[in-house]
Amino acid sequence: MATAASIVFGIAFLVLAATGSGPTGLAKQLSPPAHALLDAVLAILLIAAPFVLGFSSEATPRNLFLVSGVVWLLVTIGSRYDRRVPAGAQPAADRPAPSSPRSLPAQGTRAIDPAPPAGGPTAAAGDPKPERASGPGTVGPGYGPLDGGRKG
Repeated sequence: MATAASIVFGIAFLVLAATGSGPTGLAKQLSPPAHALLDAVLAILLIAAPFVLGFSSEATPRNLFLVSGVVWLLVTIGSRYDRRVPAGAQPAADRPAPSSPRSLPAQGTRAIDPAPPAGGPTAAAGDPKPERASGPGTVGPGYGPLDGGRKG
């Protein structure tokens, strides 16, 4: 009985996927709300099948049906069945392909500048750089050696 139920559910899910109006649908006959409803119903039937069809005492097929049904139900709950396009925007299929790669910021400019200017947050672009630190613990370009300038 479990084998026959597996075949029937497999065919039902294939037909559901083929008739959906999504990008992988072949016939595109089902509206998104109907597809969502049928997905949920088939997932619940998959969970109930071992108990209704009488093979709940067989551990392997029972567990396969239960896990498959729960996973399918979670995927159904987490899926977006209707892709709403904002007013004035073109769907991706109707949008012309870009003619050139995405433009990058001009040379020498930054798109995002998370760090404050060199002299602190109030320094203007033309202000001189701060004096070099020269003590232990100063590292990095323009800061001086770790040993405070001592040669060893």
